[in-house]
Amino acid sequence: MAREEALSTYASAIRQRELNEEKLADCNNTLDELRKAVATRRTNRFTGAEQANFQQAVNLAKERLLLQRNKVNRAKQVEENTRMSYVKADGDEKSLINLKARREEDHFHFELKKEERELEDVIGARYTLKPTT
Repeated sequence: MAREEALSTYASAIRQRELNEEKLADCNNTLDELRKAVATRRTNRFTGAEQANFQQAVNLAKERLLLQRNKVNRAKQVEENTRMSYVKADGDEKSLINLKARREEDHFHFELKKEERELEDVIGARYTLKPTT
């Protein structure tokens, strides 16, 4: 049960990281588009007011990009932590399964030896009770 829960948490962490990486790519695209727009406007007339607006937009896009990079880094750390939890839970479950199999095998071996002793006792009892004729 713990393994499945850890796996579910790990899958959620992977999905969250992927979503954050997609948002990071969107932020990169927005910044690139703004830079292209500024380059295009520089070939034509570009007033000071327009330039200030574009510069403000570029700065805002850079801030968003930085924040999103931080979110991606945190998501990667969470993913790594949940992966380690999953690996530990998986190892624990496998250890328990192996222990159960060994104990089951020991139990069957013990029961087999017990039956063999009982059969030997029955056979031995037959020979000792055998009437002499």
